[in-house]
Amino acid sequence: MTGDEMREARATLGHMWGLDRQLSGSELGRAMRLRGADPGASVRDFERGRTDISGPMSALIATWLNGAPPPDGVDSIVTRHG
Repeated sequence: MTGDEMREARATLGHMWGLDRQLSGSELGRAMRLRGADPGASVRDFERGRTDISGPMSALIATWLNGAPPPDGVDSIVTRHG
């Protein structure tokens, strides 16, 4: 998986999971259970090519793109504004 493919997956998953928008990097990071104060920082590093995207991470995203829900539900990862 490339950084561009991960970016496209964020857009697709946001719509698949009923948000009518792309996932933020932080939302995808939380869905992947990345640790740290800002899980989105790792996602941005993947998308910019600063960090390699592992095979297991690619497989996880492919599983979601094939219809699996996020492990802890959408409400556990979504950033609500407003």
